[in-house]
Amino acid sequence: GGARRERPAAAEDEPAARPPFGTRILWLLLPACASTLLLAVTNHLSQDVASIPFLWILPLSLYLLTFILAFDAEGWYRRNAILALLLPALAGMAYLLWPSAREPEMKWLVALFSAAFFVACLFCHGELARLKPHPRFLTGYYLMISSGGALGGLFAGLAAPLLFPSYFEFPIGIALCAVLGAWVLQRGRPYWMEMWSVVAVLLVFTGLVMRDSVSGFVFAGRNFYGALRVRQTGEPPAEDAYRTLLHGAINHGEQWLDPHKRLEAQTYYCKDSGAGQALTLRSGLGPRRIGVVGLGTGTLAAYGRPGDTVRYYEINPLVVDVARRWFTYLSDTKAKLEILLGDARQTMERESPQNYDVLAVDAFSGDSIPVHLLTKEAIQLYFRHLKPDGILAVHVSNKFLDLVPVVGLSAGELKKAATAVDTEDSGDGNCFGATWILVANDAAHIAQLPFHNGAPLASRAGLRTWTDDYSNLFRILK
Repeated sequence: GGARRERPAAAEDEPAARPPFGTRILWLLLPACASTLLLAVTNHLSQDVASIPFLWILPLSLYLLTFILAFDAEGWYRRNAILALLLPALAGMAYLLWPSAREPEMKWLVALFSAAFFVACLFCHGELARLKPHPRFLTGYYLMISSGGALGGLFAGLAAPLLFPSYFEFPIGIALCAVLGAWVLQRGRPYWMEMWSVVAVLLVFTGLVMRDSVSGFVFAGRNFYGALRVRQTGEPPAEDAYRTLLHGAINHGEQWLDPHKRLEAQTYYCKDSGAGQALTLRSGLGPRRIGVVGLGTGTLAAYGRPGDTVRYYEINPLVVDVARRWFTYLSDTKAKLEILLGDARQTMERESPQNYDVLAVDAFSGDSIPVHLLTKEAIQLYFRHLKPDGILAVHVSNKFLDLVPVVGLSAGELKKAATAVDTEDSGDGNCFGATWILVANDAAHIAQLPFHNGAPLASRAGLRTWTDDYSNLFRILK
């Protein structure tokens, strides 16, 4: 037989020192910081900066790219350059989070946050790659990396909504990254005192950012569904004092504080809006049953008269609490009020027909489009709950998505008549430009009501009907 080859002594056979405790802590904290910043930046960009669909893909792509550059492409992580950029990047993000900051245009704001986030993640992942230990300790190393990533995700995704009234995890992530940068740099550096002093200033500023992010609001709260804030402009008894409900950057309704004006419908729900016209023009039909998907401030309850029933479907319990505590549409309405908590479609599927005169669906103003409320099957369900001559009013105002043809295709396949009612901002700023689609069983039911600004629904080439099995947001991007 052939001679047996002797295996040379391998590097892994040589004794290797166990990595110090501080290094092992960095294996945990660096990925935790990066994953915290990933979720924080994604939440901030998609909710407070611009409710653009698919914007969440940008920070996720940058996060994954920094992993690739740090671990798979040797030489891409230029430590001195990234460390020089780290503090300006973190300070820039903290400044842009400050409510008193002068904000650039939206496109530049997205670009600046993305660039700073890229630098911070490349630092975290680059330093993590530099701290890669002897092969004997790789199991523990990779376990700490995965644990750190999970820890950051749990903090930002689960703990923060329970602990904080606003998105405090973002400034906390910035502060942690600054501390980690100083920790990494202090080894063997003669000017570590000056470096920690600069970091301390940044930590103080991030604390001010957290404080100021909820100041100026009479209420700030948060749960699984997002952060809600109530802003008050002016003080009673001033006639022009009012409150605004904000979900991220989206205005979800306003109300006058003057008792004589509190029942005036504002924003997207004024009398000239599609929903306002449908409710006003059907006011002579005796007691009405009105269904509303999405509560907001409860503005549509302002149209309720004695004998009417206004029935809301709302998934977010915090919205109900805010509408009852900080707005008075629900308590001032002359109609009987009912609020059902839970997913509107699931609730309707369990109910017997409700015989609504008007059913308003108002859940599509942000980037998180509940697709299951817009499919053909959903439209069918709505008509099961409408009277034969009832009107479905769908609020489709959206800066980035063209929802008009989506409703139009479903209405056409179901042999329903539909018209779009577009309104512009009012001169006094009380009524916002809005697009409502009004759908009825028969064209005669639409024709008999003299809607202002009514127009046929626009179509869109290549768009298929949305069903419970198919939907495509890319096709309806504006």
